[in-house]
Amino acid sequence: MPGRPSRAEHPSPEQARPAGLEWIVLKIAQRCNLDCDYCYVYNRGDTSWLTRPTYISDRVTRRLAERIAAHCRDRGLTEFVVELHGGEPLLLGRRRMQRLIDTLRGICAPAHVRVMLQTNGLLLTGDWLDLFARNGMTFGLSLDGPPEIADRHRVLRGSHEGTTERLLDTVAALRAQGPLFDELLGGVLCVVDPAAHGGELVRWFADQGFPDIDFLLPDGNRVNPPQGWTGPEPYRRFLLEAFDAWYGGGPRAARVRLFELMMLSLLGRGNSLDALGGDLKGLCVVESDGSIGISDVLRICLGPYAHDSLNVFDHPLDAHAGHYRLDELQRPCATCLACPHFTSCQGGYLPHRFDGTSFSNPSLYCEALYALSARMTEALETDLPAAAWQPEAA
Repeated sequence: MPGRPSRAEHPSPEQARPAGLEWIVLKIAQRCNLDCDYCYVYNRGDTSWLTRPTYISDRVTRRLAERIAAHCRDRGLTEFVVELHGGEPLLLGRRRMQRLIDTLRGICAPAHVRVMLQTNGLLLTGDWLDLFARNGMTFGLSLDGPPEIADRHRVLRGSHEGTTERLLDTVAALRAQGPLFDELLGGVLCVVDPAAHGGELVRWFADQGFPDIDFLLPDGNRVNPPQGWTGPEPYRRFLLEAFDAWYGGGPRAARVRLFELMMLSLLGRGNSLDALGGDLKGLCVVESDGSIGISDVLRICLGPYAHDSLNVFDHPLDAHAGHYRLDELQRPCATCLACPHFTSCQGGYLPHRFDGTSFSNPSLYCEALYALSARMTEALETDLPAAAWQPEAA
């Protein structure tokens, strides 16, 4: 599944506020073996993938590595994250994948390139796990729940057959080979189906042995709403059901990144997650032709956001921040800044704020996020000692 950066490994508090660009989402394959109806790449108006190379070339990889190396030298960075995305990145094949990793790390040394990958999992094999382990990689898995939920949206390209049972069989077979699958799995990304029961889905993931999950709200905005949009109420219901099941789940409950980071933000810890208003200067997307963009999800906003005008051959990696006036573009609106729950969602995901003219609006999912934050605040106020809410003496 093409998707937003997985950041499957939960960030530490020290990582909460990146000083500058430290993370690239690298689109190494422009095609996918799935045809998910909510996909922002193939089914939400973006056609740029049709004009790009199917796979990233050695030439683009080398130039990208040179840009990363220069960026790390200039900024004094000792580590840089490259997250491999698509389409489906495993379509690149193991031989080309290994060559890409070797090129990035060879040219960028002494800075260490930490490589991660997001996959729909259908092509996973023991050989792929061996490659990940050999290269110190983790991977995120895209899975929307059991077949009766996920197969409504995630189908094979061409045949439109459901894929979830096949994926679960693949996971079971890999787990039967040993612990490597679970050792390398960074987390699961689940796109919310508002018709599902959030609590039942949280429990299903725990029963399936997935200890780290995250919920993604379907991409859309006021001029390009998600498929079947009837308003935020079904999403509000889903998130509250899911939160209640997670918060009351005890030791066996899976970690849910969205919930953890929102609660940490309510407690003053902050977060850098893009879905919760994180600063997009810390991240950019590089396409298979070397184009540099803010976030490929912004292409659902069409207009200038659907076209990349920067590339690794002519521009430094962090040129996107000034070129797209990111400080101005992602500034929260007055309504959000005045909201008592602003600290938890920070205005929400930038593409979800668009109204056809600007991003200076609350998220399309504002009511759902507000209700979730209010429920979290209630839980914290109930469970923390009263003294925790008293200001410290001067």
